[in-house]
Amino acid sequence: MHHHLKIILIICLISSLSRFVLDSYLPSLPAISQYFLIPDSSTQLTLTMYLLGFSLSQLIYGPLSDKYGRRNVIISGITIFLFGNIICSIATNHNILFLARLIAGIGAGACGVLNRAIASDCFKGPELSRAWSYTTTTLVITLIFAPILGGYMQDVFGWRSNFMLASFCVLIVFFIVLKFLPETRYYNIESDITSFKFQQIIRNYYAILSSPTFILCTLCYTLAFSGLIAYFQISPLLLINIFSLTPSQYGWCSLIIAGSYLIGGLLVNILSHHVNMRYLLILGAILLVCGGTLMLLAYFFQYRNLLAVLLPSAVYVIGARIIIPNAISGAMKDFRHLGGSSSALIGCIQMLGSAIVSFIITNLNYANPSSLALTFITLGMIMLLTIYFINPIEKAL
Repeated sequence: MHHHLKIILIICLISSLSRFVLDSYLPSLPAISQYFLIPDSSTQLTLTMYLLGFSLSQLIYGPLSDKYGRRNVIISGITIFLFGNIICSIATNHNILFLARLIAGIGAGACGVLNRAIASDCFKGPELSRAWSYTTTTLVITLIFAPILGGYMQDVFGWRSNFMLASFCVLIVFFIVLKFLPETRYYNIESDITSFKFQQIIRNYYAILSSPTFILCTLCYTLAFSGLIAYFQISPLLLINIFSLTPSQYGWCSLIIAGSYLIGGLLVNILSHHVNMRYLLILGAILLVCGGTLMLLAYFFQYRNLLAVLLPSAVYVIGARIIIPNAISGAMKDFRHLGGSSSALIGCIQMLGSAIVSFIITNLNYANPSSLALTFITLGMIMLLTIYFINPIEKAL
């Protein structure tokens, strides 16, 4: 019991680390633009580069951990993550900052893959579900407190302090993993720990990518997550620069987003016992469109206040929270025997798609909420079209 508790705590730390680093620096986006004298569209590339590094590296960490062990690979990844954040904190020009964010994202990718791998090594069945539920709770707590803490750090110490804080947190997790995380792959006696065949990896990836259900469900996941990234990318610039919030005030807005995330989770738990996956995806997609439509109508009728942005965004978040677990369940249903490969592919496509959306958003005008609203609507409409081609398959897990 003590051993399992230790593993759960480490998984929670690993899972929340990359999220904390992503969310805590958001209140500093306007200040970074001002410091380097670059347009806000360029500053947003710091998020795009992080997502790009995060996405592609996941395809490497999974197979490497099968050959060299979870512990060795997660330590290496966290080391890269730490190095990238340290460079961010001392960057002397924006190009160095962009490169450092890419490096940090590459390191963070280890956290994105190996948290799931370690959990699968150590827990099975209901125990795995319970262990993962703690991770979800930790992510919600991170979603609440990271922007608040980042806002106060920005107000008091400036933008570099948030990267210093990120470096400190990564360093703490590094030492915890180094001291307390055992090599977990040996607990999974069903895995062939000596296998690292490149051709087999390619065949596995090809088999997974040949599945229409996998592609469509992963696309749904990617679209929903991309809208969340759009909010996190546009909202600090919109609310701080246009609505004149302080960075710390912006941080407190995360309470509404985290609350809607919890509401979405409750709805999933209730509805998944009565409604199949396809209809839950449809419900979620409708909420995405509704969130964007409400924001656009509020702007059109000149309700240009804080709630006119936050409440429609909360509707979108509820929809995304309904979509994401069901889309993952649908994507993996035929590939549970290739859990590591399918999980890595889902993570890669999700983050790569989000990076592309993030790059597109850099060219939009954030001076009013209409750009964010149209992004929500577009993602929701594409998802509804995608869901049309998904067969009504199993109930959500």
